[in-house]
Amino acid sequence: MEPLVPYPLFGGAVEMAIPRRMVDISNFRQIPDNQEVFTDANEDQSLIVEFVEHHDVSNQEAGEFFFNDLATANSAAHAAISSTSEPRSDAVPGLPDGSYCCLVIGQQSIGKSRQESSALNKIHVQVLIVRLPEYKTDMLVTLNSPIFISEHSAAAQEAGAGYKELHMQAPELFQRIIKTLKILDFKLFG
Repeated sequence: MEPLVPYPLFGGAVEMAIPRRMVDISNFRQIPDNQEVFTDANEDQSLIVEFVEHHDVSNQEAGEFFFNDLATANSAAHAAISSTSEPRSDAVPGLPDGSYCCLVIGQQSIGKSRQESSALNKIHVQVLIVRLPEYKTDMLVTLNSPIFISEHSAAAQEAGAGYKELHMQAPELFQRIIKTLKILDFKLFG
């Protein structure tokens, strides 16, 4: 089983365990204040935690809304949801009582750094949506795992081109990660 290490996010207001092999991208480039981004370039896998403005969509529509919003932000050539579910409270125990959570799993075809269509990678995307309307915010935790990396993709230089098996272990890894998610300081929301 892959080791996870606790990591303080957003100045310690949030904590979550991440895979030891992942590095904090903010050590290398500017990241928006509402995001924490980790990656393993050798596998082309990324983990993103972000707070976004609360959207006026129903809880039942939130999964599809945010998955499609991420696909648009990623300039995905193709995006499809394979499942949507509401995790049990013990699956994400570190959240406020009564928080609505939704887990969306799907695939997106995206290019690295907006590369052309011949460089599209097929990505397994898992998104945990945590609705926090009392704080006028929604939290997204996203794990992106490659299914197939195009030989024309910039990702192929580090992770190699072709079919990747990493996405097969991604659901179990994501369950372990989100189980450690804790909001420690609600002053983060102002």
